[in-house]
Amino acid sequence: MKKVLIIDSHQLFRDFLKQKLADDQVEVILTQENRDSYPKLLNVMPNLVILDMTDDRSEEMDFLEKKAADVNIVTIPVIVTGPEMDKSSIASLAKYGVIKYFSKPIQFDIFFEAIGSVLQVPLSMDLSPCVLDLHRNNNIIFIELAQGMNREKIALLQYKLTEMIENEEIESPKVIVMLTNLDLSFVDGYNLEFLLDNVLACPKIHTKNVKILSLSSFVRDFIDGHQAYKGIELANNLPRLLNSLMDTSFSSNISDVIADRILIPSNEFETDSSSVKTKFYKDGSQDKNRKKDDGTVLRVAVIDSDLQTLALSKMAFVQIGAKCSAYNSGQAFLNDYDSDKFDLIILDIFVSDNKGLAILQEMKNRYDSPPVVVYSQSPQKEFMIKILTNGAKTYLVKPLKPDALIQKSLSVLKGDF
Repeated sequence: MKKVLIIDSHQLFRDFLKQKLADDQVEVILTQENRDSYPKLLNVMPNLVILDMTDDRSEEMDFLEKKAADVNIVTIPVIVTGPEMDKSSIASLAKYGVIKYFSKPIQFDIFFEAIGSVLQVPLSMDLSPCVLDLHRNNNIIFIELAQGMNREKIALLQYKLTEMIENEEIESPKVIVMLTNLDLSFVDGYNLEFLLDNVLACPKIHTKNVKILSLSSFVRDFIDGHQAYKGIELANNLPRLLNSLMDTSFSSNISDVIADRILIPSNEFETDSSSVKTKFYKDGSQDKNRKKDDGTVLRVAVIDSDLQTLALSKMAFVQIGAKCSAYNSGQAFLNDYDSDKFDLIILDIFVSDNKGLAILQEMKNRYDSPPVVVYSQSPQKEFMIKILTNGAKTYLVKPLKPDALIQKSLSVLKGDF
């Protein structure tokens, strides 16, 4: 059985991940205190570490440095979640064994896909279409589902709901579950039960304060026939529910309340700063301009005309979780280059089309270019000096063992912590 060590300051997220991974036969070990993380890592020897990076970062960086210095655990991969950081700082985490960095708020489908890829375990994911929207008005929380009932999003709902109640300090939350856009039947009973159980799993939510808006006769029969949901009110009219839950005395028109205080377009809300999104990346797949952030920490370009060296170098970087693009000519690289595409360039200065110096000069003239590591045959001393003065961060002499190439290359990455 694969093992994952989760070092996370947020108990709800830790518990959610533990349950989700346990369903797929992955053993999860939890730790909250950073001072216990390193001893726990040595004791458990997991297949993967998931580390939550706080704004301060000092304790997490201390943990990563200890891990990187221990030959027994240095190769254990790490996935980090944390605040937004600049590109170079994220890339520099590669030298500590970090292979993925997900900035909050996390898109869970991409995050979970990455975990499965690292563990090489087929993790189950419900890919059925579903729009799940969660927002509140005073102490009333609105949960709206459309298109379908995706179990991954419903499972996330408990986490998001509890987090909202805690963060907003809602003492007596009332919940309206809006299912009017769903045509439900008896085949949906399993998912409907899962939905309501996740809502009621939040300690401060009681059945008497849960209302369901639905046009389905099945939902009414389901609620009436389920003892655990006694007290939940079902209605097919939103104004009726609102009249019983909120003060509308400032307006005689209930539609004004709905328009002005409830159905606010999502782009008018502030950015959600919590750990996980209820919207998945796949929900926005129709937006062709949207880039998929798969959490990759390091993106490398290797330029070498020796095909064997090119293949070995690429394989070495891929094995540490990097995305690696290989070019057997300098011109091919220049044609493909984009300032936001790479974090590191490995260059054979003697590339066959004689573009090595041109690449070095091009990168030197760009303020936003990634560091260049020259990996070539041993030159004359004067030529090596010329290369270094023209912008190369270091000159590595061929051949090197893959581990040595990786270690020396990553040493040029400097993060601002």
